[in-house]
Amino acid sequence: MSINFKRSRLQTRYEEIIGVSNPEELKLKKAEFKEHVLSSDDVYELSEELHEDAQDYFYSGVISFAEGIDSIYQHRYSWATVKLYYSIFYLIRASMACKDIGLLRNKSMYRIKLLEGEKPYGSDKRNYNSSHEGTINHYKDIFASSDKLLTNKIEDIDAYAWMQNVREIVNYREVSFLEPNHLSVWNIFAQSVDDGSINQLLQIIEEDEDYTYCFQEEYAIVGIPIKRMLQTIADFSEKGMLNGNCIRRLGYTKDLVLYNERSLKIMKQIYN
Repeated sequence: MSINFKRSRLQTRYEEIIGVSNPEELKLKKAEFKEHVLSSDDVYELSEELHEDAQDYFYSGVISFAEGIDSIYQHRYSWATVKLYYSIFYLIRASMACKDIGLLRNKSMYRIKLLEGEKPYGSDKRNYNSSHEGTINHYKDIFASSDKLLTNKIEDIDAYAWMQNVREIVNYREVSFLEPNHLSVWNIFAQSVDDGSINQLLQIIEEDEDYTYCFQEEYAIVGIPIKRMLQTIADFSEKGMLNGNCIRRLGYTKDLVLYNERSLKIMKQIYN
């Protein structure tokens, strides 16, 4: 059986620029891949492709976020954990892309800043080369001092690493999903669903300008994704990429999370 899939536009166009026409050729041209210096024409062409990729990453992030929030209302906390983690992964990629920083692969993962004179940067460290951990580590290298989610820690690790750890507990360390039970990090949210206060709790977390809830273990599982979403929305808005076509595409996710039926108030920038 043949399964067709679409690679990132940035990857495809970069390979064309360095004269690569198939995956086997890419392996043979690793030196050209690593050492190619971007020209002004390269930057122009690659920026257009990367910004298209950014819209797709953002859409995937919003879908994952909506599915995660929907799972909370349905008491499916294992699935909520996984989906909210994935929303962070996609939203980080989206923010990087709209800021003209892309990720490329030639066995290892490389990042590239779309500026004339730049070339791909890679690391020999294993935690820079997996899709998820690599993406987050490349992001942290650049934005550690400007991302408010990286200004504090939970249990001595940063917010993204903490979120990844909780997701790995659900996916890999537990023998099965825990429903009808849940991890202790969901206790307050489970109670708020039961007593009908979940809408208010989500809104309070979103409106917390000090990010207080992001660094408290009992709230972080939802606080981190909410603030990551807000940061990516701000990045897109600043770049002029939160436009009409983008918002219309997100209409499906509004229905997915039953936004109107549940009288939700969060993410007004994209849902209202």
